[in-house]
Amino acid sequence: MESRAEIIQRMRGHIRWICDRIGPRPPGSDAERKCAEYIRDEWRKHADHTALEVFTCHPDAYPATFRLPIALTIFSLCLYSLIPLLSFILSTGSLLILVFNLVLNRELIDRAFPEKQSCNVQAKFAPRETSDRTLIISCHHDANFAFPIVNRFGAGFGLFMAVVVLSSGLLTLLAFLQNLFSFTGPPSLLAGYQTIAFPFLVLLVATVPIQLYVFLRVISKEPVLGANDNLSGVANCLELAAQLSRPENRPERTTVWLVSFGCEEFGIRGSKRFIEKYRNEIEDAYVLNLDMVGGQGTRLQVVTKEERNLIRLSPEMVRRVEETAREQGIPLEKGPIIAFTDAMAFARKGIRATTLMSLDEKGMVDTYHSVEDRPENLDDNLLFDTHRLCRAFLNHIDSIDPSDLKGPSFS
Repeated sequence: MESRAEIIQRMRGHIRWICDRIGPRPPGSDAERKCAEYIRDEWRKHADHTALEVFTCHPDAYPATFRLPIALTIFSLCLYSLIPLLSFILSTGSLLILVFNLVLNRELIDRAFPEKQSCNVQAKFAPRETSDRTLIISCHHDANFAFPIVNRFGAGFGLFMAVVVLSSGLLTLLAFLQNLFSFTGPPSLLAGYQTIAFPFLVLLVATVPIQLYVFLRVISKEPVLGANDNLSGVANCLELAAQLSRPENRPERTTVWLVSFGCEEFGIRGSKRFIEKYRNEIEDAYVLNLDMVGGQGTRLQVVTKEERNLIRLSPEMVRRVEETAREQGIPLEKGPIIAFTDAMAFARKGIRATTLMSLDEKGMVDTYHSVEDRPENLDDNLLFDTHRLCRAFLNHIDSIDPSDLKGPSFS
């Protein structure tokens, strides 16, 4: 049996090679494609089946998801008294983009931006006996750009975005009522409403400097290496493939899919495309997603909810991961996160999924979307604990009695 040091050395070797030879990997870039090809080539050495699957997306829509609503809100505020109807239309557009593109990761405005190609990679491992269950262990291989506000304020970034969202919502409401009373009410009613609305308009004007700051500093043009986010997950999936290539490590009944998604950073586009293609094959699968599992100064956490508690992940998966960690003596927290991962795409389709992540006590990582997200800032203990937990979780799923297998449940 291989030592802890040998396994860590191999995982770090993959991370270092990708960082040194390929570098940053923005969604839809040549570097992202080269990383996917590296993963495929490594998996080919071990898996029964591998595939690199290209899909189309519109990565440039992601920065616009932050900036366009701010621009629309400010223009709407300027036109509030001059052209109330246009003001309402602009503020409504702002709110819709924030809700659908930013919070729910829909693709409301994507087609307005250039189409590019990204790709997913998958590897399959058949069990020693007849398969009656499927486990998907996933990661993503793209990396984001630096987020200056996040790097400076950490979790305080959420307060800035709250100002943006609440301003858009408040202005939409005020503009709606302004138009309603203008077209349907007597002049006295409109005058009374305008008196009530005035303090709120002053408040909205006061938020403009904050919104302009977010517009300018929310996302930069400086790509990051993404050693933790998410080569830590990639390295674990590469090492798991090497372990599964040995007959004695193959599960008895479980078909294992290792999947690395493209364009996760810009709205989980890769996992969405994967689910669209394989929905019928994976609807009863167990999905364990790995994302940022190696940050220094953090602790492993199994994620219960995403997107500010709006998306609930599988309680069954959370419970099973907790049980496995406890049996292995691996420290593990549980709780929600404010952002999204690829597990969200599965959960929205009713597929059992959760994410394994490492976070500090504030629910953040110091190197998150930062140029400091480099190999030297990874924690070997967390990388190895993630590897141990994945191996043990595979055995856990494989040991479920066939009579206890059932479809997804979110109760």
